[in-house]
Amino acid sequence: MDWNVGLALPEWILSAAVLWAGWLDARTTHDRKGGVARTAWWGVLLATAAAALQGVIYEGRLTAFLGHYGFGACSVTFKLVFGVTALFILAMADSWLRRVDRGHGEFRILLLLATLGMFFVASVEDFAALFVALELITVSFYCLTAFKRNDVRSVEAAVKYVVLGGLASAFLLLGIAFIYGQTGSLMLADLRTAGVADALGHEGVLVQFGVLLTLVGLGFKIAAVPFQLWTPDVYEGAASPVTAFLSMGSKAAGFVLLLKVVRACLGPGADAGLATALPWLALIALVAGVTILYGNLGAMWQGNMKRLLGYSSIGHAGYVLMGVYAFDAAGFAAVVYYLMAYLFTVLGVFAVVVLVNGATKSHSIEDYSGLGRRQPFLALVLTVGLLSLAGVPPLGGFFGKFLVFKAVLGRGGALAVALAFVGAAGVVISLYYYLCVVKRLYMHEPNGSLPEGISIPLSRPMKAVLWACLVGVFVLGIYMKPFMSLAESAASSLIALR
Repeated sequence: MDWNVGLALPEWILSAAVLWAGWLDARTTHDRKGGVARTAWWGVLLATAAAALQGVIYEGRLTAFLGHYGFGACSVTFKLVFGVTALFILAMADSWLRRVDRGHGEFRILLLLATLGMFFVASVEDFAALFVALELITVSFYCLTAFKRNDVRSVEAAVKYVVLGGLASAFLLLGIAFIYGQTGSLMLADLRTAGVADALGHEGVLVQFGVLLTLVGLGFKIAAVPFQLWTPDVYEGAASPVTAFLSMGSKAAGFVLLLKVVRACLGPGADAGLATALPWLALIALVAGVTILYGNLGAMWQGNMKRLLGYSSIGHAGYVLMGVYAFDAAGFAAVVYYLMAYLFTVLGVFAVVVLVNGATKSHSIEDYSGLGRRQPFLALVLTVGLLSLAGVPPLGGFFGKFLVFKAVLGRGGALAVALAFVGAAGVVISLYYYLCVVKRLYMHEPNGSLPEGISIPLSRPMKAVLWACLVGVFVLGIYMKPFMSLAESAASSLIALR
């Protein structure tokens, strides 16, 4: 093993962008933050391009920093997901920040820091780096959630997020300590030894307790039941671009860490440990099923669009957990594909939410009444996004759900069938509340929140985001082969964990 510091080129670029943006922000007045904005755009763009170029140049699994930093198809795929997400959020932020009188530089610097943490998350190979990268993301989101410091709901949401997030971090750190006590190492690869897998499957209270606490900490990050209580309040209180970043970037980062930890607990051949212990199987199936039902049933009664999407995101965490439950390459590939489809779907929906909120100053679902006649393009993007979230063919969300169900049923057994049945029930429930919003778009009269004759302005970056999300949702549902190959390569790279 060598240092190979060049493998971390995307992280070096983002780190330089953070430092340069901070220097520019300190030297300019609040109304002259164009340099910070350009630095953020170029930093994320160059880091994403560097990750893509590395994926083309290098083959197989490589390590850097004496084995603590990993490179492979899995890390490249998730860095592309994080980079594209950050670019979309920057476009949304440009539109939203026009309505904010200060803090433009700080907002973009915090966004860069969160993105840097996500890039590190994709490559961590030990628990110490895992914790530090995750805290970099989480602390950045604490600040972003409270960014509207004069808004009571924003401050309240941030306080709840900080308190519950601190508790989750304590569980995670305590779990890592127990795992270290069992293995004598912080490396993820050392957790996959045959002895540890046997301890997870049969005996070994110390490592079982450590893994349980680690999964509890990660369960908070992905908003799985019973660690989901923060989600609706934070989604409602945070600024819409921050909510969009939380819904995609933070969730994807939590799941990539969950996949890494779960894979390390499956033994050398990925067929031991968690994959064979019935109590662990039942626990993960139970959490996935309850998360699906809680999220979808909670969303049915919401009159606030952001709270509806918050509960919906809980339900989607349950569907992704179904792919984790499969404990094989097919399940991991389904998770990666689901997250790629979710990227274009949920960010397209939130782009419309940002624009409608800018015109109505509200997040009530009633404000979307008649949008199909007033703003047909926005209504189209929102409709396609909601139908994709529901899993309607031929959209990307449908194929993502199809792969997850296929992976679960492919595992076999009564538990898998029961979990698939609960997932199907969640799809039916979600169709109801998503179609209620679609009905309001086209079959209800405008309620006056958007004055007659007033058109919602669309900047070029926002148009690009809306079109990219619209096209992406259809492409991932119709022309899925190249994306499926990418997901399978990422899963194979993950399965081959050193």
